[in-house]
Amino acid sequence: MKKNIVSIFLLAITFGCIGKTKAQEKDSLYEARKLKVDEINFVSGYYTQEGNHSSIGGGKGDEALTNISNTIQVKLLKNTDKFEHRLDISAAVDHHTSASTKLINNVPDGASTKPNSGKLSARTAASSATSSTSGASSKLVGWRIYPSINYSAKDLKRNTTYGVGAYYSREFDYQSIGGELSFIKASKDNNSEFSVKAMAFFDQRLEILPVELRPDYVKTKRTKEDDEQEGNNDNYKLWNKNSYSINLAYSQIITPRLQMSLLADFAYQDGLLSVPYNRVYFTNNTVASERLPMQRMKIPLGIRLNYFLGETFVLRTYYRYFFDDWGIKAHTAQLEIPIKLSPFFSISPFYRYHHQTSNDYFKPYGTHNPGDKYYSSDYDLSNFTSQNLGLNLHYLPLDSKLFKSIDLRYSFYKRSEGLSAHNLTFALTFK
Repeated sequence: MKKNIVSIFLLAITFGCIGKTKAQEKDSLYEARKLKVDEINFVSGYYTQEGNHSSIGGGKGDEALTNISNTIQVKLLKNTDKFEHRLDISAAVDHHTSASTKLINNVPDGASTKPNSGKLSARTAASSATSSTSGASSKLVGWRIYPSINYSAKDLKRNTTYGVGAYYSREFDYQSIGGELSFIKASKDNNSEFSVKAMAFFDQRLEILPVELRPDYVKTKRTKEDDEQEGNNDNYKLWNKNSYSINLAYSQIITPRLQMSLLADFAYQDGLLSVPYNRVYFTNNTVASERLPMQRMKIPLGIRLNYFLGETFVLRTYYRYFFDDWGIKAHTAQLEIPIKLSPFFSISPFYRYHHQTSNDYFKPYGTHNPGDKYYSSDYDLSNFTSQNLGLNLHYLPLDSKLFKSIDLRYSFYKRSEGLSAHNLTFALTFK
């Protein structure tokens, strides 16, 4: 990369000359600097889950899913006399398979195909889903890509940082574009810090309905072959979803051993917040596509406390209270204990507990009233308790000229309604 020459001025200083005063001191010195690679991160993850409350099946059915993700992040750094410039560029891709998505183009065994009266007219979808969701396959195989770029400039004199970021995400039925602005102010001694981040995401989703709720299917009882032949039909409706959030954080070093952070988020969403291909079954043996309000407000409030017991042990604690205007209230608590076994190696066991109440519009399979305005059988919105237990291994190869750190993290997740999951993450940080 070309060197960016700001300026070079050197005022002469005379030494050893009798009868002469010292020349004028230099008042500034600028060096040629260039943007350099600070570090490169590579993260690979594997996630698998099992359950029997598929939201596509109306709260019943196989929830088996696997997801493989890979992310590479390049962090660039440039220092000047007044500013520290950082540029982070990230590219990520997910590959997933899901057993329940075969039900988008297939009616679940023994389930009703009779649309709930008055519900279908609110939806105008394609005659068929995309070819990737064809009922001929037992599982959907899908991809998601999501690159991002973030830039920040730290004023070294004022100890303030300004940042901007851009995000993009795309998968088979969904596209998202987002951005952020951030500001960080630290005290002169760096014992306290306040940060604010504003984010906005603008999403579009294809309205892919379950096969029995598509207008052409209802009118003519179209066959699977008809749907597959018209898999490239563009006669579908796009729905928008906009998300806005403000994230506030204040951190303080209370004592040399105790640090505290206070966190508050305010989020608002509007647009299509339901998932069109999620089914809901009613008490009169009819079916409809999930319907939820077009607006939602979410407010999580949290606190972190980190206590250093010595060179070997650290206690990291976290608590969050969450509520929204859909009726969900949730408590989350986490404890992580990093243990430094040597200058090179540490382990960090962690445990996370979560409990939430059901939202106002959730009911299990076949229990919604036909006249309900809003309805969902997605168990993510139900009343449940979950636990997440895991271990992180952290290795610092101090003699390596290539790696800065190596991490391996595993966790097991279990929910009271039956969902269970395993999550494995491997991370490399290059110098």
